[in-house]
Amino acid sequence: MMTRDEFTLFVEQALEEVIRFAERYTGKTLSRKIAFRWLGQHEVIRVGIIETIVNKVFVDEDHIYPCVDIGVGYLSPDGDPVIVASVAGYDSRPFQKNWTGRDGPFVFMIGQPFLSGRADVDTSGAFGYVIPDMKNRRK
Repeated sequence: MMTRDEFTLFVEQALEEVIRFAERYTGKTLSRKIAFRWLGQHEVIRVGIIETIVNKVFVDEDHIYPCVDIGVGYLSPDGDPVIVASVAGYDSRPFQKNWTGRDGPFVFMIGQPFLSGRADVDTSGAFGYVIPDMKNRRK
């Protein structure tokens, strides 16, 4: 069981971890001034990011959506990382490890636009990304 406050702190830590994950993968240093966008939506937000994620992923103490792809999707025109995320279609359930072996619902990914150096990307349609942990997937 995980409280909403505990999950909020978990999301805050996960955002830092996805940035560090992208930095390790690419060797680039990124700003911590982030923006956020749900895949499939046009709106990019810069305020209330943690609350936006918590509101969509956390249902109650025993129900959290278990699989959320999240990571640096691209850089904004001013060079800030834009974190993108998508909630998979699984039913909510208690907080647990995900298929990558990490605690919680977040599956770290890196957007192809970020890897290609593109900025200000439309994420309402197709959006390519890599999940480096895919190679660790258990059969």
